[in-house]
Amino acid sequence: MLSPAEVGYDLSLYGQVWLEERIRLTRALADAVAEKPSARAVHDVRVACRRLREAIEFFRGVPEIPPLSDVDRAARKLARSVRRLRELDVARKRASLLALPEAAGPSVRTREKLVKALAKRRQRARDKDLPRIEKRAAEFAAAARERLPLYEKLRSMESDRTRERHLLAFVEARVAEKRALVEALFDDIRRSDGTPRAERLHAVRVAVKHWRYATEIGRAVMPRVLYRPLVNRLRTLQEIGGKGQDFADLERIAADELDRIGVSTGARRPLLSRIRRGRRTAANEFIAALGSRLPAVQAVSAG
Repeated sequence: MLSPAEVGYDLSLYGQVWLEERIRLTRALADAVAEKPSARAVHDVRVACRRLREAIEFFRGVPEIPPLSDVDRAARKLARSVRRLRELDVARKRASLLALPEAAGPSVRTREKLVKALAKRRQRARDKDLPRIEKRAAEFAAAARERLPLYEKLRSMESDRTRERHLLAFVEARVAEKRALVEALFDDIRRSDGTPRAERLHAVRVAVKHWRYATEIGRAVMPRVLYRPLVNRLRTLQEIGGKGQDFADLERIAADELDRIGVSTGARRPLLSRIRRGRRTAANEFIAALGSRLPAVQAVSAG
């Protein structure tokens, strides 16, 4: 990735270089997941699609950068094509790590049955979804070929403090928009408006993720002493919030799978109860983390 100095602090060129890098990376990962949709490949391509789509939104409206709506749409479809595999991967991992009381022998056996059943279901889903994954990967590759290269050659530019200030102001404004959304959503959680808490927490988690990705796009023009603490806090918030979402998905998937393999209501109840407890605990941890870390993040980002 070329630094802002190497592109003369030109906003349009910086955006072009950044977007081209993300498109090329996502295309490589799309080819990899179409060839072998392993758990790692599925995870990597989903993250790449999210980062690319965030970058497209980040630079939207910048002169000399095309809208890239076709690339954005292809990335969204590609990510959706592997969503079921990702959910099953996460559910199986979370179930295998689920803490159970030492005396909970029946629950342990039920968990083992669930983990094995999810592994088999993942294999079936892989075989069923692979043609669609291959199709979406090919569609993304076609969109990428149509758009690349976004820039032909670097323009010769001398140092210009005006351009540098303009680039910095643009980045700060975009990152501030993402921060403001997180703040607003967190305020909504503290006010009861009738919306289920799980939905509001999910919205905050997604907003934190977008804030983190936007911050990473701007890292080249942010002072390291500010960037590192900020992105570390955002990564921690994202991980804590993701744990709650993992439990929510596990609860849904486990209930369906236990029903499918014929586990009785009495046998499954303790395990599902433990999963729900984990979900509630994770949700409370996320709210506490937002309350304790969000003010610190604000202070850091404000400089």
